Amino acid sequence: MLVGWALLSPLSKWSGWAPGPVGDMSTGARGWILWISLGIMCADSLISLLPVILEYVSDVVRPWRREYSNIGESDVQKHHETETEDRLVPSEWVIKGLFLSVSIGTFLVWIVFGNQGIKPWATFLGFVLGGLLSVIGWALRTSSQPSQYLTLNT
Repeated sequence: MLVGWALLSPLSKWSGWAPGPVGDMSTGARGWILWISLGIMCADSLISLLPVILEYVSDVVRPWRREYSNIGESDVQKHHETETEDRLVPSEWVIKGLFLSVSIGTFLVWIVFGNQGIKPWATFLGFVLGGLLSVIGWALRTSSQPSQYLTLNT
């Protein structure tokens, strides 16, 4: 915070990046620092998510490359599930529920704010980034391997 206001705020003002009053959110240093900070936090979160994504993709792609099994590997360990098949939520329900909730949420935001407010594409992008960031936050708080909880029941 000290670096932002003591160094970056005057730099943005003198360089013309934030020509408005310092406290202005749209043209001033306050808004400039906010959006730069938000961009850095999102980039950091997405980079932190890469190992989880790569592990998930490798788990999905590995069976297609060749069939293999480790000695002593049980079906529960292989699929990273501790519940029986009949107790799991079907993947179809998860995908349909996610699509439906994002669609309804985007529509409701558009109804509330109208054409002058938040555009539907920005709302959709917010849902996607919010979902990714919430998975990152949850995965970082989990002490076990987070990718085992990200697999869908197929």
